Amino acid sequence: MYGAIAREMVEKGDWITPHFNGLRYLEKPPLYFWLTALTFTLFGPSEWAARLWSAVPTLGTALLTWRIGGLLYGGLAGALSAVVLVTNAAVFRYTRVAATDCLLVFSLALSLYGFIRTMLDQRSDAKPIRLGPFLFYLGMALGVLSKGLIGVVFPLSIAALYLWFSGEKITIRQMHLKWGVPFFLALILPWHLLAGWSNPGFFQFYVVDNQLLRFFSSRAFTEDDVPVTTFAFLALTFVWFFPWSLFLSATLRQGFPDRHSVSLPQEKLRLLVGLWALAVMGFFSLSSSTLEHYMLPALPPLSLMVGALWAEAVSAPRPLPSLKWLLAASAVGCGLVGVALILWADRLTSDEVFSWLAEMNVYYRILKDQGIVFPFLSVSPFVPLAKGLGSALAIGLPLALALFLVRQPLASFVAVTGVAAGVAFMVLRLLFVIEPHHSAKSVALVLKERVQKDEIIVHEGSLEYSGGLPFYSGRQIYVLNGKRGDLEFGSRYPEGRSLFLDDAEFARLWKGQKRVFLVAWPPRQESAVKQLSGKPLFLLGQYGSRSLYSNHGS
Repeated sequence: MYGAIAREMVEKGDWITPHFNGLRYLEKPPLYFWLTALTFTLFGPSEWAARLWSAVPTLGTALLTWRIGGLLYGGLAGALSAVVLVTNAAVFRYTRVAATDCLLVFSLALSLYGFIRTMLDQRSDAKPIRLGPFLFYLGMALGVLSKGLIGVVFPLSIAALYLWFSGEKITIRQMHLKWGVPFFLALILPWHLLAGWSNPGFFQFYVVDNQLLRFFSSRAFTEDDVPVTTFAFLALTFVWFFPWSLFLSATLRQGFPDRHSVSLPQEKLRLLVGLWALAVMGFFSLSSSTLEHYMLPALPPLSLMVGALWAEAVSAPRPLPSLKWLLAASAVGCGLVGVALILWADRLTSDEVFSWLAEMNVYYRILKDQGIVFPFLSVSPFVPLAKGLGSALAIGLPLALALFLVRQPLASFVAVTGVAAGVAFMVLRLLFVIEPHHSAKSVALVLKERVQKDEIIVHEGSLEYSGGLPFYSGRQIYVLNGKRGDLEFGSRYPEGRSLFLDDAEFARLWKGQKRVFLVAWPPRQESAVKQLSGKPLFLLGQYGSRSLYSNHGS
């Protein structure tokens, strides 16, 4: 979907108002679209270019995590923290998605790195250095242009919490507010003002409805997203940060040091890391519209705490008791779970797989909420995934424990990294298994070959469920019974009104002489197809979860 927005930005030459399928799309700020559109301009539209700006910010976040870890905990801790960041399951899942979240994570890390630099520089005897404040304000501006108000709320609140609880002081002069605030505003205001000027109703929709009311699930515009409970959000954070989440209970000292036992400035600043993680997790735990990937901004501080713990273990003259017992519990627990997965995999049922997918991903929660049954032909593709995951758990954690007990903590860390690699491989294989159901690529490529210039493509239901359809087909899509969700606001502008059809309009179109293609996403018994009895109806193919029909034969 975001790839289609970036391509329309290039084609239309409108870098102020993003468009999707010819409709104004003002759900998100423009930074991701700008970067992707620039990449398309240089290299042409492609899948890798659409996803590039999820991967590149993640690499930047890893480098920032390395640097922050080095400043606060030491060089080894920084390196191990970066490894933790790039090897947890969430990174392998979400860096393959064209979305704004990884840009937000990078922006927040950049801003807080700037704050840390500022706090450290003010204690040095050197002349005042402006790099720290510059990065602080730059990170906030990038965050606002990536994800909205949350890009400034998080850095300011985390910095304020640190100053409050640590008792540290910083002056307006040291934060360079005189040029910092104008610099920040100069970066964020032009687009917001131009977008507001070009799009009546922008501020009410974009600021009030999309950002403030969304937090309380009180939006005026209907969304199909099925949020998770607070408990599920915390549990899914544990799952997506696996296997490093196994060690979080021993990292409190790394994120919340005893203020009476620390003296060096960098030791005091470790509190910022704990507050960073706590602020992100606490904020989204309070929201009634939380989705599982909202934990991503907490990955850098969690990685820093885990990396610092392992660095301490590597440097300690004897094994750390807390880490030893956690490894023992993890080896036993994961070993048993791994063996159970291997033995149970052949008895997987469709309901079990569907329930598991729904717990992990909002897309399948939406399907389940709408009463749609298991969307795959068979559970057989999931069996080797379960066995592979079970093997990684049953072998990797016991090996890590054995290495730790023989006083090889670095080798033990490498063994846990091996578990992470095994889990990542299973995650990537899972994505390939479910891609034909998720993606509209296959049906879009068929349409690109078959549809003539004057023929019409109609998609049934919300088009964001098939966001790749305009991207891969290169065509504008009509939408049947889908005026909701991300496109509802854009449908109110004049150029969008003719693109949305109700049942009567669709029936008239279908009976006409012009050839019409229908991409039906719901099951046939719940689709508009059942209303076409007695009218010409040709099934041209089944492409994953989507059926392709036409009112004329092939």
